[in-house]
Amino acid sequence: MLTLLATLTALATMVLAGMAAYVAWRRESRMGWALAVLLVSVAWWSLAYTVELSVDEIAVKSRWGDLKYLGITTLAPAWLVFVLQYTGRSRLVTRRLLAFLAVEPVLVMAILAIPATHDLMRYYPEASAGDELPIVASGPAFWVILVYNNALLVGSTALFVISMVRLARTYRRMALGLLAGALLPWAANLLHNFQVGWFARMDLTPFAFAVTGAVLVWGLFHERLVDLTPLARSAVLDSMSDAVFVLDPFGRIVDVNPAAVELGAAGRAALLGRRLDDVLPAAAVTEPTEVTLPGLGARPGDEAERLHSRTFDVSHRELTDSSGRTAGGLVVLREITDRVRDQERLRKVLAEKSRIAASLQASMIPRALPEIGGAELASRYEPAGNGSEVGGDFLDVFDLDPHTWAFVLGDVSGKGAEAATVSTAARYTLRALARADHSPAQTLRGVNTKLLTQTDTERHCTLVYGYLRPSSRGTLVTLALAGHHPPLLLRTTGEVEEAGEAGTALAMFEEPELHDTTHDLAPGEVLCVFTDGLVEARRDGDMFGTERVAELLRKYGDLPIDELAGVVIDAVRGFHGDHLADDLALLLVRSTGTGC
Repeated sequence: MLTLLATLTALATMVLAGMAAYVAWRRESRMGWALAVLLVSVAWWSLAYTVELSVDEIAVKSRWGDLKYLGITTLAPAWLVFVLQYTGRSRLVTRRLLAFLAVEPVLVMAILAIPATHDLMRYYPEASAGDELPIVASGPAFWVILVYNNALLVGSTALFVISMVRLARTYRRMALGLLAGALLPWAANLLHNFQVGWFARMDLTPFAFAVTGAVLVWGLFHERLVDLTPLARSAVLDSMSDAVFVLDPFGRIVDVNPAAVELGAAGRAALLGRRLDDVLPAAAVTEPTEVTLPGLGARPGDEAERLHSRTFDVSHRELTDSSGRTAGGLVVLREITDRVRDQERLRKVLAEKSRIAASLQASMIPRALPEIGGAELASRYEPAGNGSEVGGDFLDVFDLDPHTWAFVLGDVSGKGAEAATVSTAARYTLRALARADHSPAQTLRGVNTKLLTQTDTERHCTLVYGYLRPSSRGTLVTLALAGHHPPLLLRTTGEVEEAGEAGTALAMFEEPELHDTTHDLAPGEVLCVFTDGLVEARRDGDMFGTERVAELLRKYGDLPIDELAGVVIDAVRGFHGDHLADDLALLLVRSTGTGC
C-alpha cells in the first residue's frame, strides 16, 4: 500500500511539474502565471509528501512533512489570485494583497522551524513510530491554518461558481468541468484532515490536484476558458468584414479570418503556408496602398471584371514578441469599393461641371479679338479657383461702324449659374442697344432699364463701356464707368493715370449716375482695362493694388501687347498664388497711330 501511494504521489509530482513548466512556457495570459504558481505549489507538496512516505526514520519523515507546508500554504493564495484574475477582477490583485497573502506561508514555516512551536502545527506520536503509514497528530495552530486556508478556498470557489453561473450556456458547460476539478482535491484534503476512514492514513490531495491541474490547463489552452480575451478577439476577428492575413517572418500566411478566405477564393487550408504575394498583387505585400481585385468568376479584361471588381485599402503592421524582435506581420484589407466608385462618380460630375462652366465662360468672352485700325489689342481671362465654377466677369469687343469699335468689361456680383445668367444678359443686351451715335452713358442707361426687369436687386453689375476711334493724334477713347474700377492710361512720358469718372453700378437704381469721358491715346500709349480681380488679389492681407499694376505698365510697357498682358497675369498669380480668389478679366489697348 505504501509503495502504491508513493508511486501515485511521485507520478502526480511529475505531472504537476510538467504542467507548471508548460503553462509558464506558453505565457498566454496573466492568469496563466497564477495557475503555474498553483501547480508548482502542489508539485512541491506532492514531492515532499512522496519523500515523507518513502523514508522510515521518523525525524526525516517529520522534516519532509514540514517542508510540504511550503506548497500547502501557497496553494490557497494562488487559487484566490487565479480566480480574481479569471473573473475579471484583476484590479484587486495588488501588491498589498500579495503581501498579505504571503504572511501565512512565512508564519507557518517559522512555526515549523522553531522546535518550541513545532508541535503547535503537527507531530508524529511516539506510538506510531512502527506503523507503515503513521497518522500525524495536529496541534492547535494547524486547525487555525486549516480554517484560514479553507476560508480562502471556499471564498474563491464561491466567487468562481457565481461567475460561472453568469456565463453564457456554451461556456457554462465547460466551466462546470473546471468547477468539478476544483472541488475534487478540496474534498480529498478534508477527508484526510478529519481522518475519515482510510483517508486518515493517506493524503490523496496532490494526486487529486494533478487531475484538477490537467482540467485547468485544458481549459486555459484548449478551450480558452481561463482567459476569455482570446475568445472575444477571435469572435471579433471572425465577424470582421475586413480581410486579415497573419504572416510569419518569411511572409508566409499562418492564419486568416473568413473574410480573407472569401477574398482568396480558396479554402483556409489552401491559403495557409502560401506566400502573401501569391494571393495578392505585389504592391499590396510590401507597403500600404490601394489594390483592385477582380470579381470572383470574372476574366481579365471583360466587362464583368470592371463591374464586379473590388477595391481595398491595404494596411501593414509588424508583429513583435515580448523582446521586441520581429515575429511576423499583419496585413488588413479594408474594402473601399463603394467609396472609390462614389469618388469616381464625383470626379465625373465635377469634370462635367467644369466643362459646362468653361463653355458658359467661353460664351462671355470673344474667341478672338477683332483687328482695329490704329490700335493693338490683347486680353486675358483668369477664372477663380480651379475654374470649376463659372464666374460673373465678362469681356467683349465689337464694331459699331467702320470707324467705331465698342469694348466692355463687366463684373456681376456673386458666382455660379445665376451670376452667369446676369452676365450673359448684360453682355447681349448691351450689344443689342449699342449704337455709334449714342454715347456710352446713354447706352448703359438703356441696359440698366432692361436689367432691372430681368434680375433681382441682389445681383448688380459693374462695368466699363467705351468706344475706340482712330484719330489724327492716335486713338480716341470715350468711356463710361458704371461702378467699375477706373482703367489706367500709360503715357509716353512714363506716367500712369486713371481714366473715366465714377458712376453707379447697373441693376440697382432706375436712374443711375453715369458720365462720359474722352481721352486721347498718342501712338505707343496704352489703355489698361480690368476687373477688380486684378487689384484685389491678396497675400497676407495685402492687396495687389493699382500701384503695382501701374509699375508693371511703366516697366514693361514697351513689350509687345500680348506679352505685356502675360506679364501682368504672371505677376498677380505670383503675388496671390495659382488659384485666384476672384475672376480676373484684362483688356489692353495700345494706340499705333496708323488708323487714319
